[in-house]
Amino acid sequence: MSTPHPESTTAPVTFTEALERAAARGTGPAVWDGTGWRSWQDCRLQAERTAGALDRWGLRAGDVLATQLPNSWELVVLHAATARLGALLLPLHANYGTHEVRSLIEQSGAVALVARGSHRGRDRVADLVALRGHCPSLRQVWISSAHSPDPGAPGPGTAGLPDSSALLDEAPDPGSGPERLPQDPNAPLMLLASSGTTSRRPKLCVHSHAGLLGNAAAVARDGGLGASDTVVSASPLSHAFGLLSVHLALVTGGRVGLFEGWDARRFVEVLRAASATAAFAVPAQLRDLLFVLREEMPGGGTLAGLREVRTGGAPVPRELAEEVRRATGAHLVVQWGMTEVGAGTFTRPGDPPAAASTIGRPVSGAEVRVVGRDGTPVEPGGTGELQYRSPYLFRGYHGAPELTRAALTADGWLRSGDLAALDPDGSVRFRGRADELINRGGLKFSASEVEELLDDLPQLAQHAVLGRPDPRLGQRSCLVAALRDGAGGLTLGEVTAHLSGKGLATYKLPEQLVIVDALPTTVTGKIARSRLKAMPLPPLAEPRAAAPVPGAAVPTGVPGSRPAPAAPEPQAVRP
Repeated sequence: MSTPHPESTTAPVTFTEALERAAARGTGPAVWDGTGWRSWQDCRLQAERTAGALDRWGLRAGDVLATQLPNSWELVVLHAATARLGALLLPLHANYGTHEVRSLIEQSGAVALVARGSHRGRDRVADLVALRGHCPSLRQVWISSAHSPDPGAPGPGTAGLPDSSALLDEAPDPGSGPERLPQDPNAPLMLLASSGTTSRRPKLCVHSHAGLLGNAAAVARDGGLGASDTVVSASPLSHAFGLLSVHLALVTGGRVGLFEGWDARRFVEVLRAASATAAFAVPAQLRDLLFVLREEMPGGGTLAGLREVRTGGAPVPRELAEEVRRATGAHLVVQWGMTEVGAGTFTRPGDPPAAASTIGRPVSGAEVRVVGRDGTPVEPGGTGELQYRSPYLFRGYHGAPELTRAALTADGWLRSGDLAALDPDGSVRFRGRADELINRGGLKFSASEVEELLDDLPQLAQHAVLGRPDPRLGQRSCLVAALRDGAGGLTLGEVTAHLSGKGLATYKLPEQLVIVDALPTTVTGKIARSRLKAMPLPPLAEPRAAAPVPGAAVPTGVPGSRPAPAAPEPQAVRP
């Protein structure tokens, strides 16, 4: 285990102060982007040059610079340059379309945008030109063709839009640049868009220097990460989980490997090329990674030097956790967080393997509590809403004070909207989103509980369980699924047999199976439930009456007050 760098335990600092400290340690490798290593000193010098260029263009403290870039050296430099100016960086996910980009630029009041001229083979120059015309605040758009551009990516000045290389390569004028660097660690550093899994419109979270860097320093202390570590993340730097990898390397004086897009085979290559000691990947990516490792090392093996795999963003089934440990030889860290929180809770490297069934304990300096509907704490083991309080929390939603007030209690606890239970040792057990509870005739259960038990059903590529309205029972359960290539087919009977074999109560079994080509997802790969619920689905079949489930409560408050019927005959349909 590495020893955390002592500077990761110091008082709050600005991003620029952290960068200057890291640069002062020498010219050793720090940032790898697929083309080679650069040092923190390279980053500091480049950030000064870029900050000067942005200042001459007219960017000022408090202005917002939006970027829509892959994980790259250019994005890290723009992060450092805006921090130096006191401007706010708004990194947008690469998969956002023009509609989402326009909405967030208008919401943030961004004055400038740096974006790729093409994405996945699609030319976007005309869209970028149109954005400048549609968004009143947007005064400038730069096109980036740096860092392994798409084939046929536009060159400098395409359609009148300058190339962003001018921001990185322009020689500074003597005595030019910002006169004074931000001195307050509590000043805003950046805006991060919430993932939008349960709402139609992402919210913009305001984060300070001290909040994000303090969170990273606490994670480093708790996880034993230090200057000898190299972190490689499969998550985009426009997401809090991915951004943590850069901030960890910065505050510890370690190294970070930047990975663009997602391809499991290339990710394995990057882990080896960068000599990674820690890898960040969400559960869906871990499954892809395991498939590649089984092909490469059918007799078993490990990734040399990899000590930690950190995952989050979705429940981690026990079978997946065990296979990750076997295939990589690394310890699995399960993390829970939100855009508002950063890294909130996580298991520790010294925890026993069984701890992977939880989302760990709060990061040092933070607190959690679980409360009931009346706001009072529930007993250990009881389920309620997870609330979170920490010095690293976001500073509020940009331009939305009413949403900020609604998200926080009077004494500063964030209402997460997640259901959880506390173990006696302080570990947190995730029970799903509060809005994912299904109420079937008075018997309530979490959709995520059922989804997790279906995780190892081999035919499923994507799946989600929904509560659908029912005139008698209130709600009934529907499984919406996309199948893997070559899976053949799947029946509701196979689904319910799989769940019953794991001991799931009858009233929790899906009563409808709807097969779709693909489920809607957020840009970070999570199921977008708000859009899923808006999809047109075929009507539910009438349930057939059945004997009461042994030990189940008799539902009340519904016509007839009959016991909850069992699942109907298999009903697998396509919309």
